Amino acid sequence: MCFDLTGLPPSPEMAKGFVADTSPQAFEKIVDALLASPQFGERWGRHWLDVARYAESTGKDINLSFPNAWRYRDYVIAAFNKDLPYDQFLREQLAGDVLPGKNFR
Repeated sequence: MCFDLTGLPPSPEMAKGFVADTSPQAFEKIVDALLASPQFGERWGRHWLDVARYAESTGKDINLSFPNAWRYRDYVIAAFNKDLPYDQFLREQLAGDVLPGKNFR
C-alpha cells in the first residue's frame, strides 16, 4: 500500500504503528496518512507529467534547458496533493494562460 500510494517503503515507525494498532480503523488511518503526504502528489503527478511529456531539457544533440519548467512540475504535484477536481485540473491545463490569475499555492 505504501509503495502504491507514495512509491516508497513504509518507515519502521509507520510499520510498527500499523502492526500495533488493533482498531478496526487501522487501515483507514494509514491510507489517510499516505494520501495526506507530499509524496503522494509526487508519485501520481509523475504519471500526468509523463503524459504531458514534461522535461527540464531537450536532451538531444543540443541540450537546451528550460529553467522555469519546475513551476509546472510543482503545480501538478500541488494539484494532486490538494485533490483538485479533474475537470478543473483539465481546464487549467488547456486554458491556463487565459484564466484569471491566482496564486495556486
